[in-house]
Amino acid sequence: MKAKRIVSILLTGSMLLSLLPVSALAATPVFDAPAQTTAKKAAPLVREADASRSTEEEAATRSSRDLDAENGTADSITIQLNAAGKPESRGDITHWAYDANSNCMNLNQGAFTLQPSSEPGAESALQVELNIYDAEFNGGTVGAVGYGTYNYGTISDGTFQGNVHNYRTISGGIFEEPVEVYASAGQNATIAGGTFEKRMNLENNDAPITISDGLFDGEVFTGICRSPLSISGGLFTKAVDVSHVYNPTDLSITGGYFVSEPTVPNGSDISFTSVSDQSGRTFQVPVNKGWSDGYNELYVPSGSSEQPNTITVTTPTKLTDCLADGETIMNSVVSKGGNTYEIPVQSFEKIVLVTEEHSAPPTDDPGELDPAFSSGAAAVGVVLGTAGLGYIAYAHISSVYLYYALPGGFIPSTRQELANVLWTTAGKPDPVSTALYTDIPADNIEQQKAARWCVEQGLLSDHGATFGPDTKVTNARIIRAWNSLKKVPVTIK
Repeated sequence: MKAKRIVSILLTGSMLLSLLPVSALAATPVFDAPAQTTAKKAAPLVREADASRSTEEEAATRSSRDLDAENGTADSITIQLNAAGKPESRGDITHWAYDANSNCMNLNQGAFTLQPSSEPGAESALQVELNIYDAEFNGGTVGAVGYGTYNYGTISDGTFQGNVHNYRTISGGIFEEPVEVYASAGQNATIAGGTFEKRMNLENNDAPITISDGLFDGEVFTGICRSPLSISGGLFTKAVDVSHVYNPTDLSITGGYFVSEPTVPNGSDISFTSVSDQSGRTFQVPVNKGWSDGYNELYVPSGSSEQPNTITVTTPTKLTDCLADGETIMNSVVSKGGNTYEIPVQSFEKIVLVTEEHSAPPTDDPGELDPAFSSGAAAVGVVLGTAGLGYIAYAHISSVYLYYALPGGFIPSTRQELANVLWTTAGKPDPVSTALYTDIPADNIEQQKAARWCVEQGLLSDHGATFGPDTKVTNARIIRAWNSLKKVPVTIK
């Protein structure tokens, strides 16, 4: 693979360019969105460079374009921001342009990353409106300014603090505010990855919308959809209402994982199958090229005997059986190594995962149990014996250990309870980040701080904007976190 050429654009006196309105820009797609949206799209920036640009700069630009054409690569451009979060340069017009008067920036061609100023107290996010045309945005933070970001190209990474209006492709990134997805003028709109913390609205006119991956932590619903809408992947943790697809046959849901069963149009033949663990343990599913938090139950679209919907799950222990409406289908389950399995889902109502019980930790490894095992817990171990303790004996021993080790003998049952115990024991220190988890009430500051601090210290994990406060925790997980707390440089109270 040929390496991309890196081009950094910084402010210099010789690079100041003037921006003059021109009407010859390519027309943006037309969609029956609110009037202010239409007006916003109809005001593109200038593409005419100042004639004062030096001959050397012009020659260098031509040479770089020729090289890109020969190598088949696109420019990778870093835009330097000043302390106010605005571009230090006005751009080269061809690749990008910034107009201070309209406080707006266009990305025209290339792949772009934002570089914040290193000055103390500088804004870390871009503080201008952003339009992405035939370009890719792949790094940096975009602030909440004006109408937000309009994407007619590709967003592959970055953090967006304001609203985003997507007309083409999102394949990655974190979106802290609502995302509107529009497909029109014969151009498909695609969601292929990313973390969406707030609601997503889907609307199309004469072009399809496709969703193949992503973590959707807000509600997903349709406005008026007059063309196909396809969902083949992704994890949806809130309500999904796709009932406003004009023609039910235009709706296709062949994949994805849903915390609650989606609402589909009247007359649709799409059905769903619940997947759960027989013992109430959590399992994980793929999302954003990784794995989700643990879930006790999810819904997946039902397939058929001719065309099953194959789902992938990772279980905490070995899968010993898989029951579909009470009948085993284990012979059709494919092991992918470790505790990861592919399961073909046909027209079942319910799939139940039967997983192996946890085994006791090896006797030559203190494992999850603190070497300073209290006398009460040790006594139980002596009575039961160490050989062949099995899961039940281990569970009893670990519970006794936790009773003696944890403050007040309280044994947490959820991740939030565990975070509260760890944080309180450490003296309730303030976390570095003030970001809030979307699945913990915003006004419950102590729970927010406890969860964030534990993640920052490596005691617990999160999944970007979500923490999973209600997810159950095992004794082994509690002991592991408790032992890790002792290595954190805080005073244990």
